[in-house]
Amino acid sequence: MKILEKGIMPDGTEIQLEDWNENYSSIPYGSTIASYPISKMSHKGHFSPKGNEKYRFAFDFESFEKTKEAFCNLVSGNKVLTEFKRNLTIKEYADCI
Repeated sequence: MKILEKGIMPDGTEIQLEDWNENYSSIPYGSTIASYPISKMSHKGHFSPKGNEKYRFAFDFESFEKTKEAFCNLVSGNKVLTEFKRNLTIKEYADCI
């Protein structure tokens, strides 16, 4: 995995644009955004989000262009993470963001 760009959302949430294509050729270049907000909810399991703790949420997009657009909108404050729930890698965590 390669980090292509890092940013901070207006609420202080750190995000980064990632490329997993070098490791997994089936994943398009630069199609993942990782974010590190404080989780609003808890889920069961050792590696699941816990309420009021920072957690890594990944969002997958169909192309680098769409990922870059979402990244820029998040950093600028034009969009928030909840607007990309459909892109969450683990959809069951949608109530945490």
